[in-house]
Amino acid sequence: MEIMATKTSKPWGTSMCRTVTLETEDNQETSPQMSSLLSLDRFRYLNAPKLDEIITYDDFECMFRCLHHPLCVSVNLVAKGELRCELLSPHENNNPIEYEENKNAHHSQLLNACVRNPCKNNSTCRSDFTGKGYICLCSTGFKGPTCQEDVDECAEGSHKCSVDAVCNNTKGSFKCICKPGYHGDGLTCEGPFSHSCTEIYKSQSSQENRAYQLLVDYAKVNVYCHMTDELDSCGGGGWTMVMKMAGEKPNFNYDSELWNNTDDFNPKGGETGFDLNETKLPTYWKTSFSKICLGMKLGNLSRFIVIKKEASSLYSLIADGHYRKTSLSRDTWKSLIGTEASLQINCNKEGFNAVVKDQFSKARIGIIANNQKDCKSCDSRIGFGTGGPPDHSNTCGNTARHGGENGDKDIKAMGYILVQ
Repeated sequence: MEIMATKTSKPWGTSMCRTVTLETEDNQETSPQMSSLLSLDRFRYLNAPKLDEIITYDDFECMFRCLHHPLCVSVNLVAKGELRCELLSPHENNNPIEYEENKNAHHSQLLNACVRNPCKNNSTCRSDFTGKGYICLCSTGFKGPTCQEDVDECAEGSHKCSVDAVCNNTKGSFKCICKPGYHGDGLTCEGPFSHSCTEIYKSQSSQENRAYQLLVDYAKVNVYCHMTDELDSCGGGGWTMVMKMAGEKPNFNYDSELWNNTDDFNPKGGETGFDLNETKLPTYWKTSFSKICLGMKLGNLSRFIVIKKEASSLYSLIADGHYRKTSLSRDTWKSLIGTEASLQINCNKEGFNAVVKDQFSKARIGIIANNQKDCKSCDSRIGFGTGGPPDHSNTCGNTARHGGENGDKDIKAMGYILVQ
């Protein structure tokens, strides 16, 4: 059914008189598009707030205007000299007086197909002159007539993942994961990064003693690498800095939490070599090794020894407090100090977490000794992370009392721990 306006007019040059009447052509069926959108009440007029009023020539144009007005829900098509289209706002016509018979008007109401929520996945439904009476504006990541189909951005190549990342499709989106050896959020990936100075040395990319950017514990860390072979028995091959400690400072005392936790300490100090800056790097708890290089510096002279020991990290050897034996010999430990070194002659307990009783000498890495033929009351030590009597303030170096072979000593050294 089509609503039409008919008009008559006098010839040009005389005053124009136009008569408009409403007609319905019942010999035409209402189109499927229109019948899906409209409810028509012939010769009815609704007294409701008007959003707009325009002059039109047919119902299609009138409903089209309503459809594209965000607040319009129905129209009055009125013949008053001209065919007028009144756009009406939402209104409950419970009062019969407001919905009246009128031989010069038809009332049409939009049937909103969107009330059935046909659009899926949080997409937007919009009324439209289509066979369905609506169209779906799909949310990002979905497609299809009702937005029911997930877009596989990975397969279509519409993702934004780095070329060094793997794209994994998810519902409505995608996830980017950097490939092994690369680091980042997946949209940008950097690398590949080395995990230790040994890897850099073996790759022959550089053999310069300096700080390199390593990937440690899933983060980029600047770490001093010693590549050349002048570290006495340690040799070369790429040594990774782990710790530096000053014997006169309390930070790395035997009882310090820095030995038990996975917190770094002054990481900037780990970018430099054998200076006086203390540090603890993530390499303490995350770098595996088969050898440990220990060094002590007194004045301008540095001396180094090596421990052959495999472990997942230095943290794994120390943090639990369990004693783990080494077999270097007392003379090897004394070589860190030089001719001034002094130890009592008995006990000679060496290794990691070397302690007998808490009230006597102890070392996180080192050797403790006693003047009696047992280990019950050690009064001398050489090591790293030391503590206890006779000088609890000495945290790295050599302390001896009560019968040290080279007399009483209290030598505080700068200590260095590297792994390979």
